[in-house]
Amino acid sequence: MKLNEDVCKNLCEPAYWNSVSKPTLITYLIYLSQTSKDLLQKDKIQSKYISEITKIKRSYKEMDEQYKTVEEALESFTNEKKSEEVNVFWENKHLDQKLDILDKKRKIVEAEGVVNFLQTGNERLNDTSKMVHKSQLNLLRRDEAKKSKNDEQEVKDVDKSEPSTNNEGYFLRKRRNTDYNEERMSKRQGGCTTPSPCSPKLPIDNPFIEKDDENEDEDEDGVIIINDVEELCFRDGNPANDLRIGDTNVSQLFRKYQNESVQIAKTEGLFVESNVHEILSLSSIFLLAPGSHSNTMIDILGSPLLNEIHQQFAPAQKIELSSDCEAIFRKVIKHAAKESRHKAIKLLLAELTNNETLNENLGSVILKGLEMLPSDKLRNEPSEITLITNYLDYVLKGTFHDPDKHIVQWPNTALNEIAVIFIGEVSPPSQKTNVYKNCCDLIRLGVFMKDCMDFAVDKGADINVIGFQCVDHTIDFYMIDLVEGIYIMVHIGQVSVPASVKELLSFVDQIEVLLKIREIFKKSFETLYDRLCNPNLPSVKTTFKRDTFSTPKFNDLVSRARDCRRICPFYYGRF
Repeated sequence: MKLNEDVCKNLCEPAYWNSVSKPTLITYLIYLSQTSKDLLQKDKIQSKYISEITKIKRSYKEMDEQYKTVEEALESFTNEKKSEEVNVFWENKHLDQKLDILDKKRKIVEAEGVVNFLQTGNERLNDTSKMVHKSQLNLLRRDEAKKSKNDEQEVKDVDKSEPSTNNEGYFLRKRRNTDYNEERMSKRQGGCTTPSPCSPKLPIDNPFIEKDDENEDEDEDGVIIINDVEELCFRDGNPANDLRIGDTNVSQLFRKYQNESVQIAKTEGLFVESNVHEILSLSSIFLLAPGSHSNTMIDILGSPLLNEIHQQFAPAQKIELSSDCEAIFRKVIKHAAKESRHKAIKLLLAELTNNETLNENLGSVILKGLEMLPSDKLRNEPSEITLITNYLDYVLKGTFHDPDKHIVQWPNTALNEIAVIFIGEVSPPSQKTNVYKNCCDLIRLGVFMKDCMDFAVDKGADINVIGFQCVDHTIDFYMIDLVEGIYIMVHIGQVSVPASVKELLSFVDQIEVLLKIREIFKKSFETLYDRLCNPNLPSVKTTFKRDTFSTPKFNDLVSRARDCRRICPFYYGRF
């Protein structure tokens, strides 16, 4: 199958697609294994295969040979992934992984001097200060013999391997007959236990201990494809209750879009990277961000209508930064960058003491920036904890924190314990190119905002819930509102958090965005606070509420973030 150069540029494995006349899942997996690719995450690799097919399919027309070829591959994928060949392939990979772990553990034991008897004999034991039980020695001898036997068997299996059915030059190694229950190294000998791959890990609930990126991705961000939507359907209700803009029935079009999302989930599956809008729509969340509409949304609603809906629900920028405040901020920042940081701080402190307007316009944030930020941006990328504590915390606390009302915290706790109207997701610079993770975070953010909105409506509070997603040093803010059965989630602003004193100058230009969002936040707080202190009937919007999409795969996708250290909710400490 010959592909155009433009198409190859968008593929991760162009060499494979150009080398096969009839692509199949098994030949794709074997190709990856022969090119030393990491194949530990089954779902992620198979979703990558489908994603590549989809890209090729969209690049050609129906009459093209390439289109027909990948269309056949797509149709056969469901049966292929359940085939014996594919199952044997993944079982072999799983067994290889176990062998690698056992081999590493054996080498660690050797390095500690426990198996010196294998090289020098039993006389060595009389000279060493380490006590080794005979049963342990027998266990280690057995493991050495077993490993040698497995290595010999592996060579024989490779020699006997047969070509795959595709005749594309790829070969599938036969499964080894190895009893891994005998390979376990977890044995009690005289009160001593050696850990094994099956040993449970002690849970460490400490948000300040960071995991390795590889383990974190594997534990928290396993690839999930949403396709378990068999019973889901969105039906038209009373047209009188629908949202309309002009003569257009927006609610009816959105339900059509929701049902199309269900159909895509049933036939192809909804992928996190490319179907964020569709996944959120299953919970009646209508995500609107200018220039970021999905193709399915555009096909059904059209770009002009989507932009009009966004303009109608996004709050206008009415608050302006005082020109006097702006002049003072720029003056002290330039003084700190060119002359003396210490003198600039003293100058701003004096201004803040005498001018209350500066405090109202985030003067305390500028002061903290002068005190905490380096003169020039550091070359080393900050970790997630460093990003929060050194760069995000003082900006968000200075904007939204009130010790007697709304308290800004970064807890490692579940969201459903508290009344929340402002939540966020944070990704460090090392994750800014991790599309899957960042799309997952946005989906979780939307669902959490919807849950918070439902809580407020039940309490009789007609408010807006605000959320933010921070990737690297850029924060995107969203606002959600409940209108006639649709949770309209609109992008309302973007702010770049300064990484140095010099970048504070450009940050001054963005203060108005924070002032606008703070105004929305304060108004929502006062409304919810009043309803919590003076319980009233539920809001009239109660009838507008819709269920949150709930299936095993979707719950797995969302629940992973409910108590993980990546969530940064702003909540009311007193409730």
